[in-house]
Amino acid sequence: MTNEERFIASCQRIGESEVRQKLNADRYEGQRAVWAASWLAQVDGSKSEDTKAEEKARLLTKPRSLIPAVSTFLLLMLLGGVVAFWALR
Repeated sequence: MTNEERFIASCQRIGESEVRQKLNADRYEGQRAVWAASWLAQVDGSKSEDTKAEEKARLLTKPRSLIPAVSTFLLLMLLGGVVAFWALR
C-alpha cells in the first residue's frame, strides 16, 4: 500500500467533515493537502445535487441556531454577576 493509499484510507476512517476541518485549518501540508483536496473532490463529485443543496442549507442555518443559546448564556452570566455583586455588598 502506498503512502497516498494509506492517507486516503485514514481520510475515509475519520470522515469527510473532519478532513475538511483539518484542510481548512492548514493541518495538512504538502502532498497530504493535495491528496486530501483530491479525495474531497471525489467525494463531492459522487454526491447528488440534492445532497449538496441540503449540506449547504444545513451549514448556513447552523451558526444562527447558536445565537439564541449564546445570548441566553451571556444574559444569565450578567444576571448572575449582578446578583453576586449585590450579595457580597
